[in-house]
Amino acid sequence: MLKNTRIGLPLIGSKYWYAGVTIVDSIIHSVIQIPKEERPQLFLVITDENLPYLASYDLLPLHEHLIPLTDGLIFVGENLASAQMLIQYPFAHYASINDLFKNIDIMLPINSDLYPGKPGIPWIPDFQHHYLPQLFTPADIQNRNDKFKKIADNTPLVIFTSNDVEKDFLQFYPSSAAKTKVLPIPVHPKQEWFTEDSYQTQLKYNLPDKFILCSNQFWIHKDHATLFKAIAILRQSGQDVHLVCTGSTFDYRNPDYFIGLQKYISDLNIADLIHILGLIPRQDQIQLMRHSLFVVHPSLFEGLNLTAQECQLLGKKIILSDLAIHQEQNFGIYFARADAIDLARKISELVPVSDPGPSRLEEIKAQMIYKEKIENFIYQLSELIEDTQHIFNSPPNIHRITTQITIATSIAVTKDIGIQKRCIESWLHCGFKVVSINTLDEMNMVKHHFPYIEFVGANRDARAQYGKPYIYIDDILSYFASQDCKICGIVNSDIYFAKESLPAFMYTQAMNSLVFGSRVDVTSFENLANGNFYSGFDYFFFDRDFIKIYPPANFCIGLPWWDYWVPLVAIVSKISVKKVINPICYHILHSTNYSMDNYKNLAMQIAAHLSLGPQPSDIHIANLQQTVLKFIENSSTKINFI
Repeated sequence: MLKNTRIGLPLIGSKYWYAGVTIVDSIIHSVIQIPKEERPQLFLVITDENLPYLASYDLLPLHEHLIPLTDGLIFVGENLASAQMLIQYPFAHYASINDLFKNIDIMLPINSDLYPGKPGIPWIPDFQHHYLPQLFTPADIQNRNDKFKKIADNTPLVIFTSNDVEKDFLQFYPSSAAKTKVLPIPVHPKQEWFTEDSYQTQLKYNLPDKFILCSNQFWIHKDHATLFKAIAILRQSGQDVHLVCTGSTFDYRNPDYFIGLQKYISDLNIADLIHILGLIPRQDQIQLMRHSLFVVHPSLFEGLNLTAQECQLLGKKIILSDLAIHQEQNFGIYFARADAIDLARKISELVPVSDPGPSRLEEIKAQMIYKEKIENFIYQLSELIEDTQHIFNSPPNIHRITTQITIATSIAVTKDIGIQKRCIESWLHCGFKVVSINTLDEMNMVKHHFPYIEFVGANRDARAQYGKPYIYIDDILSYFASQDCKICGIVNSDIYFAKESLPAFMYTQAMNSLVFGSRVDVTSFENLANGNFYSGFDYFFFDRDFIKIYPPANFCIGLPWWDYWVPLVAIVSKISVKKVINPICYHILHSTNYSMDNYKNLAMQIAAHLSLGPQPSDIHIANLQQTVLKFIENSSTKINFI
């Protein structure tokens, strides 16, 4: 999906908000690791709105190192004369956003804004104003609320850089029809991070040999005050710990804030322990991180924590406030936010077991983690682009029904939603209509992820019997009985169809018959060529007239034995049953965790109802499974998908 896609990357970020720069940097450095013949084209996009920033050199120099890695610069707007004066590189010019989107396929991330009807994907960084309203003016809060509501009401797709922010969006805008996507942004290390001598950077700033580091802007919510108080508590206990702080000392919301912090440091009698460097070159900041004992991040709120990722890449320990978004990183030591005593305790425990300077061994280990993060990011970016293409470019194709075939499934909220989305979208791409049968609470949790399918509430809730909201096959058959489709399908939600001509094949083969088949087990969608053949079955297509042959039963999709029950009833009822012997679908390997009691109870129902073995009290499960499987195989006509 990435190949030949033209991606526009807006210039976002500034020296006061480096996270925006990092977003663009990360996308570019991730994409260029894809083989050249497979990667998309990347264009940095400058608009009339951000052009004035170039005059003060807040934007372009921060992105300048990225220009050689992209396929070009684009300026969008009417102020061409100013653009020619301020942009020091060749660029393409489009007069309007409409013209831009005639020449690119997608633009992201659009920072808290919207291009209605265009494949520009809005990004909401965080909902800080909901949690810390005291840090915003009423006008700022209203502005944010208006922007985010506009996005919630009008965009079909919105991205976030953490699960925590996505959770907030779903909570604050529960009626939004927008499909949500989390795109965790990986920090990309530069080679020079690891080759420069961090000791020389320490000398450059005349710092003590041992220090801890805090790299944050001096904004109120970064909570330097708690960290300074912790340093004072440690001094009172007889332990002097030097703290180095980097980052802008200007908070646009409270220009006097830094002055107040300086007085607070003096009042705490720790001025000799606090070394405030302000804004320093990025490379220097990284070298100080490498040379520090460890890093401390006391923030009261974050939408994306880059510092924790940087520490992980450098093999450097970090103490973080216990925010949910910090815990998503699964890296570091957590303290109770705003609790100076707890923070002082954590610092005191970590100082004696920490050494200054980089650890080459830890940095080498960190590179392996980095590679995994990049692979995951590329996969998720590819999925995002595929979603965008479906939503903005292919709605007619997604909804094309080449035959009267509806697939019923049950989306599992406890399993990987991303995998299920990829699988179900493969059905839509083939031309099937799709319905998911779920309990009402499940529907509320997953509907926004699947905008192109129908959801139907289950008639029976299986939780009382099985402890989880499985869906009875009876509910699926009841749904089909109310529809006018000639051919019906039941497919597990994690089965990926790779054959676009499948509906026509199934329409022909399942007429007056039931069709099932095998699959290939793979480890990922990027590894489809290296799977293992599995002789079981996870999909069924059958003539709607056969619904009446199925007696009431307690088999549920996703539980053991349901996939035996469906063909067995047809065979015993003298219905033509066919098995597709060449695999037409893929399944991502995953662990299973069935209750053995449920497994045995359902096995006894198979044996008792169909009289395929001894009495239920004498059942040997393994023997029964082999007996049933052999019976199905021997009673099926073998066919090939052509």
